[in-house]
Amino acid sequence: MFNEIVVAYKNFWIQAGNFKGLTTRSDWWWVQLINFIISVVTLPFFYKTFGFNVYGLICLVPQIAIDIRRIKDFGKDWKWIFINLVPIIGWLIWWLWMGFGKSGRGKNNFI
Repeated sequence: MFNEIVVAYKNFWIQAGNFKGLTTRSDWWWVQLINFIISVVTLPFFYKTFGFNVYGLICLVPQIAIDIRRIKDFGKDWKWIFINLVPIIGWLIWWLWMGFGKSGRGKNNFI
């Protein structure tokens, strides 16, 4: 399991500019967990020093890339990433699709 986490997080950075291809549900979840932990640990330092979460800013493009790859794996067009602009309802739908939707080019998807 630890190896799976390391591979998922390493691929997150290696494929930072790759908007093509697919990302599995488990890889997406591992990256979210690791990014959350790192943000919680580093946020006090960055907020005190810079006034904002520098780590979150650094992860912006790789996060968009993994989200686009995951939405493709879910079977939706990449433009669905903009559902995040709809407060609360859009975020809820996004997390359901990304975190709980099936993998495999839209076959047997959730919602």
